[in-house]
Amino acid sequence: MRVAIAGGTGFIGRELTRQLLGTGHDVVWLSRHPGRVRGFGFDPEAVSEELFNHRNPDGAWVAAIAAADAVVNLSGHPIASRWNPKVKHALRESRVGTNRAIAAALGRAARTEPERPRVLVSASGVGIYGDCGEEPLDESAEPGADWLSELAVEWESAAREAEETAGARVVCVRTGLTLGDEGLVPRLATPMKMFVGGPVGSGRQWTPWIHHHDIAAVYLHAIETPDLSGPVNACAPEPVRMRDLTASLGKALGRPSWLPVPQIALRVVLGEVAPYILFSQRAVPGALLESSFSYRFPDLGAAMADVAGS
Repeated sequence: MRVAIAGGTGFIGRELTRQLLGTGHDVVWLSRHPGRVRGFGFDPEAVSEELFNHRNPDGAWVAAIAAADAVVNLSGHPIASRWNPKVKHALRESRVGTNRAIAAALGRAARTEPERPRVLVSASGVGIYGDCGEEPLDESAEPGADWLSELAVEWESAAREAEETAGARVVCVRTGLTLGDEGLVPRLATPMKMFVGGPVGSGRQWTPWIHHHDIAAVYLHAIETPDLSGPVNACAPEPVRMRDLTASLGKALGRPSWLPVPQIALRVVLGEVAPYILFSQRAVPGALLESSFSYRFPDLGAAMADVAGS
C-alpha cells in the first residue's frame, strides 16, 4: 500500500513512517520544507517527498495523493503556543485548511478512478470534548463549547468532506497526551530532575495518555482496518489523573514529584492556552478496543519507564 503523509517530519510522523516501512508499505511525505528525509535517518530511496502547499491545487502533492491508497494528515501548528489572532489563524488554517485541500485532491483522484478504495486518517484531539470533570468519554460524547473544541469540530468536519468528494473512508484520531522524547513529558522532566517538579494545577484532572509507539500504531491500524471509521479516541485503556502521571514520571526518573506547577505560572508562560492544560478529560478508547487494537504500552509505569530511559 502506498501511504502519503502530510506532516511526516513531525514526532508522530517519523514513528509512523518507521512502522509503515517495517510492514512493507511505501511512503511519500508531503512536506512544507522537502529535503529532510536523510537528516531524519530515512533512506530517500524508501521515503520520497513532495512539496506540500495546500493553497496550490495544482502542485505535485496532488498527484502524490492521487497515487496513494491512504493519506494521513498530521499537519498542525503547535497548540501549546501563546495564542493571538495570528496564531489562532495558523492553528485553524494548518488543520481545517489542509484537510479541505486533501479532501478536494482525493475528490479529483476519485473522478479518474472511482472504484479505487481510499482512506484518509486525520489527526484530531481529545480537546474536542472540553472540560468534562469525572465523566467517562467515549467517541459518542458531545463536543465542548470552548474555542479549542470548536476548532476540533471544524477539523474533523473538513476531513469528512473526503467521504462525499471521494467516497473515502475517514478516520479522525483524537489524540491524548503523547508520551515521548518530545512534547509535555520533557518539559515536566526538566524541573523534576532539579527536584522542583510535580503535577500541573491541582493534579486531580483526568489526563488521557498514549505512548508515542502506540499512537503511530493507531494510525497504521486505522489504515489497515477496513471496518474502522469515524472518531477514534487514541489513548491508553486506563486514563489517569495528572498527579498519577507525574508521580509515574518521578518514579522513572528517580526524583520526587511533589511540587505542583500553579495555574498562574502556566498563564504567564502560555497565556490563553493555559486553562486548557488543566481540563479534565476522562477519555476511553472504545473504538480501538472494539477493533482489537493491540497496545505495546497499555501500562503507564512501563510506558513512562521506556520514555524516561529507565
